[in-house]
Amino acid sequence: MKIAISYPPLKDIKGTPMISQNRQYQVFSNPTYIYPMVPAYAATLLKKNGYEVFWDDAIAEELTYGEWIGRICEEKPDVIAIETKTPVIKRHWRIIDEIKELVELENKQRCESCSQAEFCGDKEEKLKIENWKLKIVLMGDHITALPEESLANSKVDYALTGGDYDFMLLNLANHLAKSEPLEPGWHFRDEKGEIKNTGKFQLNHNLDDLPFIDRELTKWKLYAYENGNYKYRPGTYTMVSRDCWWRKNGGCAFCAWTTLYPQWRTQKPEKLLDEIGHLIKKYQVKEIFDDSGTFPVGKWLEDFCKGMIERGYNKKIKFSCNMRVGALSMEQYKLMGEASFRFILYGLESANQNTLDRLNKGIKIDGYEEEMRIAKKAGLEPHVTCMIGYPWESYEDAKRTVDFTSKLFNRGYIDSLQGTIVIPYPGTALYKYCKENNLLLFDDYDRYDQRERVMKSELTDEQAKELVQGLYKSFITPKFILKKLVSIRKIDDIKFFWRAGFKVLGHLTDFRK
Repeated sequence: MKIAISYPPLKDIKGTPMISQNRQYQVFSNPTYIYPMVPAYAATLLKKNGYEVFWDDAIAEELTYGEWIGRICEEKPDVIAIETKTPVIKRHWRIIDEIKELVELENKQRCESCSQAEFCGDKEEKLKIENWKLKIVLMGDHITALPEESLANSKVDYALTGGDYDFMLLNLANHLAKSEPLEPGWHFRDEKGEIKNTGKFQLNHNLDDLPFIDRELTKWKLYAYENGNYKYRPGTYTMVSRDCWWRKNGGCAFCAWTTLYPQWRTQKPEKLLDEIGHLIKKYQVKEIFDDSGTFPVGKWLEDFCKGMIERGYNKKIKFSCNMRVGALSMEQYKLMGEASFRFILYGLESANQNTLDRLNKGIKIDGYEEEMRIAKKAGLEPHVTCMIGYPWESYEDAKRTVDFTSKLFNRGYIDSLQGTIVIPYPGTALYKYCKENNLLLFDDYDRYDQRERVMKSELTDEQAKELVQGLYKSFITPKFILKKLVSIRKIDDIKFFWRAGFKVLGHLTDFRK
């Protein structure tokens, strides 16, 4: 059995659609390719269990739609698994239907060719062997929120709910090949065409049972260079936890991955250390970004940092991760600096405490500036994410976030940021809030792509884009630029600043009026 892990090119989208390993969907003018960790684990686990795997990221490979369709017809996988997001779900429905029609056409042509062949022999048996019996799976946060919707609107065969794509796809392969019962979390049609399911998905898989990702199988070099998170290249990703340990009252109200991972699990620090050693020795990577929603803290973090130092990995690579404000002490920040942590990503989201409370962020804006100062003093390079367009924020509220990031840049407390228009994805508490309060401007998923506001607010679309551009422009001060020039120590620093400049220009284009 051959299973394809696929990211089809989207022919009507200009730019790079950010589908894989992304909690907020956006289209980038300048390409960034993010290593899809859980699908990569799926490919590795399937191969280890004897299945043929076809890694099919046509977006990162920059294939045209025609080239991709031709490759699929040549490879003829038995299963195609596609990760999807809300803004592209309707496109994926159309792609699935087109593939299914192609399969039917090809099988019909085979049938006609076989019936005309004198040497056919047992025609029925030959057709059974040669017919392409393709099954297609959709997975992702949108599917988890609304699994029956895709079965009703496309010819997809299975909707995979929950975020354990790796264990679940192996379960499906074993079901199709060996009649293994399907685990909870699957939605499908029965023989009568009625939609059925196996119950609520259960995140009871042990992450320590996972093998190291097969980086050759999953074409790791596709993601090793065109990624703005790396200062030192080649870089790669790990993902030690699923997903974020902040789970009070359901986690952050806007985060789509709370749908996939309503509970938090992590591997042992020793396993991640072993994997880092493997990546250093076999692939000579220079930087690793761990994309757990929030990196583990407390004793787990301290043991990991001490392991990095004891094994000497802190002298060979830079390590980066996502983190929450208020989770670390000054001593832990210092330890992270000694362990060669570099890029630390924090979710700021807004400089207004009312918004942070409504989003269930669990942080206080009053301590934000001081924590960035401490992180910077420890040798780290803080990065913050911000969003514009909350239904309860005025223009002045949103401008306060822009002014706050400008102050952080000017004081040298942060090194970079990401700005977006906030989108309420199905399955999130924010989406539910908008539905209950009639705050959605429209229901057309195609428009949930950060090109415009989805929620009613005091802002116009033009103002929202202007403010996001303001976030990206907030670092452009003589003082910040001078500090960056003074900080240059290596040729890698110069190359990184050059790349970062182009990325910022790309983001300004992404939110042009």
